[in-house]
Amino acid sequence: MSDGWYPAAIKRPILADNFGVGRNGQTVQAIVMHIASGRLAGVFPTFNTPGIQVSAHFCIAQDGTVEQYVSVDDTAFANGLGWQAERNQWLNPRGKIVTPSWQYLIPQINPNSYTVSIEHEGWPQDKWTDAMYMANHRLLLWLAEKFNLTITPRRTLIGHNEIDPIDKPNCPGPNVEFERIAQDITVTIAARKFTWMPINTLAALYRFAQLNSLGYPQTDEFEFTSGSNAYVAQVFNLGIVFVKKGDWGNVRWMRKI
Repeated sequence: MSDGWYPAAIKRPILADNFGVGRNGQTVQAIVMHIASGRLAGVFPTFNTPGIQVSAHFCIAQDGTVEQYVSVDDTAFANGLGWQAERNQWLNPRGKIVTPSWQYLIPQINPNSYTVSIEHEGWPQDKWTDAMYMANHRLLLWLAEKFNLTITPRRTLIGHNEIDPIDKPNCPGPNVEFERIAQDITVTIAARKFTWMPINTLAALYRFAQLNSLGYPQTDEFEFTSGSNAYVAQVFNLGIVFVKKGDWGNVRWMRKI
């Protein structure tokens, strides 16, 4: 987890003049959601255009594909603001005065230095596909662990419009479910503290239990021997299902006592 590249992403590093090496001494404080206003195929060519000075760390496609363009240990140029000291005002990349609604900006420091940016394929009015949602979920879990973040809407998980309400009022769009995203991350992290029991719905014991209305697994499969024979067994709500190894057509069960 130390090299800044998400293992599940397609790695597509862009030209060095379109991102900053390192984070200017800052640590990641928030993740910013964006909408690409276009297709995934156009994102890398845009960010890789010489001298464009625009980039994001990731883009997630509607089919769940994740591309990464900049290491999260480096600074992408997606959430930039400048500081006008004379007026104590933030300026967006076009030099327009902005009043961000995000309350956790670090005074006078460009937020690019302490944020991670995630683009999403499509347009602001689009609803996310299930594949996109789950890809975003898995990426946020990785980022939360890497940077020790608690995913909280409006604090550590924000939209670009909360940084630049002038030029990006519809980024990432009205259908991004910030509360649901944060809640799903929280429950997944809580559940990961416990041992998960895998359920193989194609396994002979599981299928037998369902056909005989024995409920759901209470243990993982385990092995035991009786005489000279090896058996596989599993405990379900209403009984213990077992079979001699290799004799999968003769599954039996007994009641729990």
